Amino acid sequence: MNLDQLVEYLLDQKSDYIAWHEYIDPKEAMYADFPEIMPEILANLLKEEGILKLYSHQAEAIACYEQNKNFVITTPTASGKTLSYLLPILIDKILHPEGRHLFMFPTKALAQDQLALFRKWTQKLGFDWNVSTFDGDTPPEQRRTVKKAGDFILTNPDMLHTGILPHHTTWKNLFQNLRTIVIDEAHIYMGVFGSHVANVLRRLNRILRHYGSWPRYYLSSATIANPTELAQNLTGYSFELISKSGAPEGGRHIIFYNPPVIDEIGTRASAYSAAASLGRDLLLNEIPTIFFARSRNRTETLLTMLRERVPPLFRQKIRGYRGGYLPGERRNIEKSLRESRVLGVVSTNALELGIDIGSLKAVVSIGYPGRVSSLTQQFGRAGRKKETSLAVMVATASALDQYLMNHPEFFLESQGEAAIIHPDNPAILMEHIKCAAYEKYFEKSEIEDFGTLEIQDILNYFVQNRILVERSGKYFWMEEGYPAGEISLRSAAQDNFVIVDCTRRSKEQVIGEVDYFSAPTMIHDEAIYQHQGRHYYVLKLDWDKRRAEVQQVQSDYYTEASVKVELKALTQDEVYEECNLSFAYGDVSVTSQAHLYKKIKIKTHENIGWGQIHTPPITMHTQGAWFQLPYQYFDHIPEYAQGELLQRISYLLHNMSPLVALCDIRDIAVTSFLRDSHFGDYAIIFYDQYPGGVGLSHKLVKNTESLLLLAQQAVESCECKFGCPACIGVWDTSQIEDKNVARLVEQFPFKKEALLLLTTMLDPYKNQNSRDNNQQEKVTSTKEENKPAEPLGAKPWKQLK
Repeated sequence: MNLDQLVEYLLDQKSDYIAWHEYIDPKEAMYADFPEIMPEILANLLKEEGILKLYSHQAEAIACYEQNKNFVITTPTASGKTLSYLLPILIDKILHPEGRHLFMFPTKALAQDQLALFRKWTQKLGFDWNVSTFDGDTPPEQRRTVKKAGDFILTNPDMLHTGILPHHTTWKNLFQNLRTIVIDEAHIYMGVFGSHVANVLRRLNRILRHYGSWPRYYLSSATIANPTELAQNLTGYSFELISKSGAPEGGRHIIFYNPPVIDEIGTRASAYSAAASLGRDLLLNEIPTIFFARSRNRTETLLTMLRERVPPLFRQKIRGYRGGYLPGERRNIEKSLRESRVLGVVSTNALELGIDIGSLKAVVSIGYPGRVSSLTQQFGRAGRKKETSLAVMVATASALDQYLMNHPEFFLESQGEAAIIHPDNPAILMEHIKCAAYEKYFEKSEIEDFGTLEIQDILNYFVQNRILVERSGKYFWMEEGYPAGEISLRSAAQDNFVIVDCTRRSKEQVIGEVDYFSAPTMIHDEAIYQHQGRHYYVLKLDWDKRRAEVQQVQSDYYTEASVKVELKALTQDEVYEECNLSFAYGDVSVTSQAHLYKKIKIKTHENIGWGQIHTPPITMHTQGAWFQLPYQYFDHIPEYAQGELLQRISYLLHNMSPLVALCDIRDIAVTSFLRDSHFGDYAIIFYDQYPGGVGLSHKLVKNTESLLLLAQQAVESCECKFGCPACIGVWDTSQIEDKNVARLVEQFPFKKEALLLLTTMLDPYKNQNSRDNNQQEKVTSTKEENKPAEPLGAKPWKQLK
């Protein structure tokens, strides 16, 4: 079957499981002629490459160059977005040969991927331009060449932060002649990471002014709600937006696939089993497909399931791709995809970014990735130009996925989430002011260039603590070493754990790595570590040496860790009451510790055993927001059911939170306390899953009414009788020691009471809104009475609009 026939088969044979299907018609290209400013040598090369005209958005980018404007481009995947910023740069380089250009990519992999493309264009033009990457893997000899004569330098924010800015005097030639800065995949720079990067760019702009340079900024981004705002917040400059694509687009089938309910309590069939069955049909019909899984473990599990469902001839054509694979292995997989030697790839969101992976015809996303922009990026990885493609989202049993199955318009009508950063976060800002002072003494005239906070107070604090010394209005670095080396842009810990295959002790081999925060759950003692469909038993995790020793085994199960979390309020910055709820905001301490693991059968998902985990606790300070419910709301609820009911409401609010905070569900956590010395009685607590916090919990609590309405809709629309994963979740009474209480809990009508509690919480909001509307009507009526008579012939404003 070809792709269209396979879609017809799915619509016919799997119609009961298809919650929504839409076919998006193909779109014709919109072209523009080569502009007059384009040098003849470049125009001739484009024609040789079969490009006789530009897409309209590429012409817009060149127009911005001619007008000396910064731009941010948000056209879809495979629309020629890279060429949109590369063409103006090539024009500028031909017109100004001494100029140099800096490209910043979020990952080394993406920079390496684009390196080949850039070199192809510069070599075909016949110029001897130096095009190089500058990252942690760049050899010392090549680094010297790049510093001295790099015309096009491809790097990442981490290297700019630690390897370029602190040593700017050795990069004098670059900074004096820099004409363009490109920031690719700008939508990645949100939250704490984006806030750090914005401060790195503040430091970059400061150094550029020192050398007398004012380069243009060109940014590319996925579809988000605030591209120009993000560009301005990252760089400090104003931008033109290029959003309308002139590239042709093939037709696309979009399917939301909901696995069937398989028991009375509303449990659904495994989304990964459903994806594997769908994947088998795609791969056996030789339709190149990418699968997006929600975690590293799930990536490996789905890879195993797919290989088990296809004949041996197909198995080696299916590969995994995720963080933790060594760079050489990832490059090999990328090359195999480009050369069509791989038919299917199972990935985490690592392949959402614009790495060239060849021409794929189908994408299967398992579970909502947390952001509309992420799902759009994933769907955009399949289909090139005029080819028809298929994009499928397979729903898990989570309340969030089930809400989207019932409300596909949320995805269809969304313009993407806003990418929010807080570069003036005091903790982040203070670190980068130290870096800036190390790079070049700080002057009072530069204070306005570093945000809106009281920078002078920060400088005074550093002087008092002998970090800086002030002389004649200038602040000089005093300490030994350089501060950038102590600051990670991406996480609170920089140490990775290496994974060493000790199957043959005489030939030990490093096969992968795991980040600090994932180590307790992925490579604890006795864990099953999965890598490219192979299973490894963890013999020993040496925490101090950051090393896990593993041995290859044949295993029919994988391990899944459970984590205990302890929460404490550190500060309470704001307290108020609204609609019978008591609200508070502040800083919280979150201590998490992996304490046990379960053995899960790969084929049946049965729990076949467990064990204990012995790893140190990890503590994070972040932002939290919480509210207390009146005790009267629980008067009629038996004591044994109150805590469980509060947990079920918390579960539901957590699942709905991405729709309000416009974030990934993993960016925020929700818990509850029946009684707690820190948070009070009947409390529901939200906290950011980022060190230092980024304001997500605050945003959620500020929009409590919207969150409660979504939760109410989810419960009302769910067809289960007593509660299921798609609404208030299911509960495990096996941990209740008193069997009589366990029996009462099992019989308690939690779904009915959860809906009643949500309605009770919403009633004060409805009453308040009604009063506000009545008041507004009175104001409007008074204005109408006092309004002067309209002159003859005047038109009501609604008709004029």
